Amino acid sequence: MNIKLVAFDMDGTFLNDKNTYNHQRFGEILEKLRSQGIRVVAASGSQYQRLQDQFDEFKSEMDFVSQNGAVVYSDNQPLLIKAIPEKAVTATLDAINHQFEPTDIAEHLVVGVKSAYVDQTISQAAYDLTYHYYNHLQRVNNLGTVTPTRLQDQITSIGITFGPHVDIKTMVNNLRGSLPAGLSSQTSGYNTELISDNSVNKAMGLHELQKKFNIADDEIMTFGDNENDLAMLKLTPYGYVVDNAEDKIKQQVEYFTESNNDEGVLNVLSRLI
Repeated sequence: MNIKLVAFDMDGTFLNDKNTYNHQRFGEILEKLRSQGIRVVAASGSQYQRLQDQFDEFKSEMDFVSQNGAVVYSDNQPLLIKAIPEKAVTATLDAINHQFEPTDIAEHLVVGVKSAYVDQTISQAAYDLTYHYYNHLQRVNNLGTVTPTRLQDQITSIGITFGPHVDIKTMVNNLRGSLPAGLSSQTSGYNTELISDNSVNKAMGLHELQKKFNIADDEIMTFGDNENDLAMLKLTPYGYVVDNAEDKIKQQVEYFTESNNDEGVLNVLSRLI
């Protein structure tokens, strides 16, 4: 095994259920990984700015695959931004507005490069929950009619979170069937679907880093817990699923580690170094 890059999902994988991690242990492991020439990547469905805040003391030594691969940063510079075309943004928001009852949707948001956006009428509780994942967040009037031009931002994903009372499988099927050509959605957990260009996934984001640093698929180690991690888990022979993942994810990957609350990612990385 000659590993040159390690990449881990954040929520449910690297972060524990208190939304944090063992900073001291990670710092020690990161230093050893980098001394061995191994790139370290946080790969998340949430925004780049949140990742920067979470790894504030370590960010100069890391690369970031955010928004499920739509936005990739390396050496503090954008390496990839895969925006949704303006017409597709409008068509998607129209579909969400007309396909579902308002009571079926707990929240939806539009995510750009500069910020994420929610409707002005959002409740404080829903705003606080969204802020947990998108801490660069703005309220806007009539979210259902926003466009990249109006926001003066590149829209890279659109999120929709369904209420706990719905038949989530039916809702997801309805959503995916109503999306305009060229877009698809990925399940990110917590009844949330993230919509983006259908070429976008975490493996695609990692490919950009692979090209930059000349890294082969079998020189990568990845960690995840959910559907939106599968592309990068299957990218390499060394894909690890944490113990708290659902069985349907575990069934598709060969390697396993302890749960997010038991520092499963750090345990494997400790053995690697």
